Amino acid sequence: MGIFSKSASSELKVFLETEDLDDLVKARERVQHLDENDIKKIRSVLEKWDKPQAVSNLLFHPSLIPEDIRFSSLLKGLEERENLYDLLASIVGLQGMEGEFSEEERNIIKEHLIAVLEITGGVLAARASVTVRNFLSAGDASRMFKFLSHIEEAVRLNILSWLIEALEETDVKTFASMLQNSEVPKDKRAEAIEKFREHIRKKEAGESDFSTLPLYAYIPNLNEVLKRA
Repeated sequence: MGIFSKSASSELKVFLETEDLDDLVKARERVQHLDENDIKKIRSVLEKWDKPQAVSNLLFHPSLIPEDIRFSSLLKGLEERENLYDLLASIVGLQGMEGEFSEEERNIIKEHLIAVLEITGGVLAARASVTVRNFLSAGDASRMFKFLSHIEEAVRLNILSWLIEALEETDVKTFASMLQNSEVPKDKRAEAIEKFREHIRKKEAGESDFSTLPLYAYIPNLNEVLKRA
């Protein structure tokens, strides 16, 4: 029966022990109902925080986490700097969850995601640049321009596409002026302005602009990460 007590449902046990992320999605779909014992098990896993696979699986799928500890659990993952897989799981798990939190909680999450962009690269930064988009408002635009110089191409593309959408009600001159006041190199400024101009043209012509869609980076399984360590 593994590390989990007999009181937990078989569906939850499978979910908590699943190693492959594609299989995890299927395992999550099979968990249709959480009874009292299942909820106790989830609370125990997150309270002890000593089973990496189970913890990360819950962070990837936070809808299973009881509402009263959902924010604190995801925040704990966002603050993790030793086991970076928990950080990655929280970043990914937060995608599409912005409506679940208060304004204060959303702001806290936003600041943690921006911090990830500032101090990391690789899949962590790439995925943070996807998740943060739905926690930002147009008022954050000026502080996001600097990420157009990020080392990760996915970050540059995702932040630029967000900026274009967030500022599409302005004109090209205003967009260019905001870029001018940023730390973005001249060549990247020119590229960004051209993409903004093309977006405005397509919008006015009633055409779809797929360049504003986010770019997703591959997420490794936990065992893949542990093998590299």
